[in-house]
Amino acid sequence: MKAIAEKCNVFASDDIEKDLREVLKSYDATQVFLLTDKGSEKNCRKGIDCLETIDDRHRICIDNGDDAKDYTSAIRIWQALSDGGATRKAVLINLGGGMPCDLGGFCASTFKRGISFINIPTTLLSQVDASLGGKTGMNLGQLKNEIGTFRMANKVLISSKFLRTLDKENLLSGFAEMIKHGLIYKGEIVDKLLDFDFENIDYDKLQALVEESIQIKEHFVLADPEEKGLRKALNFGHTFGHAFETLSMRRHRPILHGYAVAYGMVCELLLSAEQMGLDKQRATAIGQKLLRMYGTYEMPEGSEATLLELMGHDKKNDGHGINFTLLPEVGRVEVNQIGSPTEISKILADFGKMQKA
Repeated sequence: MKAIAEKCNVFASDDIEKDLREVLKSYDATQVFLLTDKGSEKNCRKGIDCLETIDDRHRICIDNGDDAKDYTSAIRIWQALSDGGATRKAVLINLGGGMPCDLGGFCASTFKRGISFINIPTTLLSQVDASLGGKTGMNLGQLKNEIGTFRMANKVLISSKFLRTLDKENLLSGFAEMIKHGLIYKGEIVDKLLDFDFENIDYDKLQALVEESIQIKEHFVLADPEEKGLRKALNFGHTFGHAFETLSMRRHRPILHGYAVAYGMVCELLLSAEQMGLDKQRATAIGQKLLRMYGTYEMPEGSEATLLELMGHDKKNDGHGINFTLLPEVGRVEVNQIGSPTEISKILADFGKMQKA
């Protein structure tokens, strides 16, 4: 294993079977539990020999998708841990994308007031975002990650073998978070990411970009573990993005998280130009590149009021208005910026015009 972000317990693995077997030597074999969703159960579990030896009573499989990230799945996981005889010395392996890593981490952090957990993220999005940083959570109705805890995984194992199983859409979803990391950290990284060729993927180059992105996230996490200040930089694109994502769920036309964040970043680049003096030409150029990569977001009539309502529920708000992380320039952030309904409506109108250009 090679340390990528050692203080956040994140390691790159060239041989996931061997490295996981070594990690599990620290735990009682009768206290090892495995959480998958149906996708990772089908596509990933059988590629890791030591997971095949886990007792059937210690395997938990939940449905795919963000709809499964709720209290019914959480209760099922807690009950399975209890029925399987989990003690406070148990360890829960979360194998899959961001949803099982988030939900599994939440259940582990609360079961018996906290047991160990290991994340093995299998999507690009979960490798650069959900699997590290200590945020766990579940949705409350259609409100994303409304319930959760701060708790670092005991280990996060990053294996590039899983990236080769992903289609372009899921690679792009994770890549949006990598672009966000570049925007809040350093302009040269943004340009490098926006020039990445998704028609002829160089997986070695992608792996190097993933490791760089993880290190950027670690920088913000270690500076502010419980998101009281600087770590809020990682929310760039997410105030609009979560609203777009939830609106899509309400319309029964869900979009991938990274696509919602990409659209959110376009809007928050425009808002940064309006409020913070970000160079408007630079903001527009990046926004147009993002729309070329991610396509357009359909906003039917009446969407504006719903989006404003959803942004009003965002957990980042502090009672003084709708809270944003904005950019005075690429690579520099200002957190806790307030957007008024009038300003947000203007940005949504400008976003609509940019999509039609």
